[in-house]
Amino acid sequence: MHDIAFAWPPGQLTADPRLAHNGISKTYARQVFENLVDIDPVTAQLRPWLASAWSRPDPLTVELTIAPCGRFSDGVRLTADLVRNSFCDIMTDLAGSTPLPSAVAALTGLSAVESRGETVVFRFERHNAAFLHSLAGVNLAVSKPSAGDMRLGTGAWVPVDAGCLANGRDRLQFYAGYDGLADVRAGATGGFLTAEIHNPGISYGLCPNVSRGALADPRIRRALSLLIDRERLRPILQSCGYSGASSVLTPTALHHLDCSAQLRHDPATARWLLDAAGAEGLRFEVVFNSSFSPIDAELLAAVADQWGDHGIELAVCDVDFGELRSRQQTGAYDFRFFYYTAIDPDALRYQFAVDQRNAMCRTERDHLDDLLDAQLHCADPTERRKLVHDIQRRIIHDGLWLPIGNVRTVVSHRPDSVSRLALDAEGLARFTHL
Repeated sequence: MHDIAFAWPPGQLTADPRLAHNGISKTYARQVFENLVDIDPVTAQLRPWLASAWSRPDPLTVELTIAPCGRFSDGVRLTADLVRNSFCDIMTDLAGSTPLPSAVAALTGLSAVESRGETVVFRFERHNAAFLHSLAGVNLAVSKPSAGDMRLGTGAWVPVDAGCLANGRDRLQFYAGYDGLADVRAGATGGFLTAEIHNPGISYGLCPNVSRGALADPRIRRALSLLIDRERLRPILQSCGYSGASSVLTPTALHHLDCSAQLRHDPATARWLLDAAGAEGLRFEVVFNSSFSPIDAELLAAVADQWGDHGIELAVCDVDFGELRSRQQTGAYDFRFFYYTAIDPDALRYQFAVDQRNAMCRTERDHLDDLLDAQLHCADPTERRKLVHDIQRRIIHDGLWLPIGNVRTVVSHRPDSVSRLALDAEGLARFTHL
């Protein structure tokens, strides 16, 4: 048995694909569980996986034909009935879960799942424009229950121990840390081969809690964005292959809009907005965990210096996972600093809508929520694109997201242990050649 050690700094491995939310959990789940469809990471086009074909006979119906070759790790053949059960389990098991799982958000509007021969039929109360792209995400991977809380997948790898997978020839061990003996690592490593992807989704940025103090005033939020000189941040970003953000969505996400003009460095306008708001003695805190990126602490320190030049204090608070999760759930922060990888712009609704994750802690529904709902339910691709563009403009105008950079995921691997490795559209490593 060939052992492969995969070192990934953030811990908190979650084995259930439906609840996997961090990089190591999603990468682990990706080896065990497969999806109905896949996405080409270069072209963003859908391609077959467990389903051999799919169609939308009408805006409220999606039909997928299940390929005959799939089997779960216990030898049970994959059928349309079992696919139906997998999705019914999501709607039943995760109902009421907090924070809201992306698997639940992706099924917005779903009223029924049916099996008809080897075809699975998804019926919606309202059109879900993101659904087919969502089907490719690891959180909607096909699974079935097993003993205890375990779920089985149809992938080549099978769990054999805590954080350890096997495929009959190789063992893949996930663990937290930077052990020099690791065969695969997050990030670039000298002498290793690398796979990389410029992440689609929401850019790396500052997310304000608009329910707290001065951040409730959109003039102050907008001023804070205008006080960021993003050009001066570029060398820090480029040091690990990131680029400067030009919008809420990254350039590799569907329907990205270049909003560089809105993100200009404009201290004069910022000062006018702060004076109009009567803002004095502003002090904020940003919470983050430095394991997610090698440069986030440096970036935030640079932003703090820039705001400090204008008498605004930003305390940079690097917290552990437990505290970060607690603060996210309770809203105990002024700013969070994060990014989110997803090919479809419905990621905006999932993270920002009042009735979804609501990362901004908005207190009541407004026109932004109407736009976020409208883009999901819009069946016309051209009109949906316009809606997503309007959403990005509005979020930046109202200071609801302060974009900083576009993330690049890099995974390095020792060539004598893992000769080839690829990253998918979610930035997840795939060991399909072993």
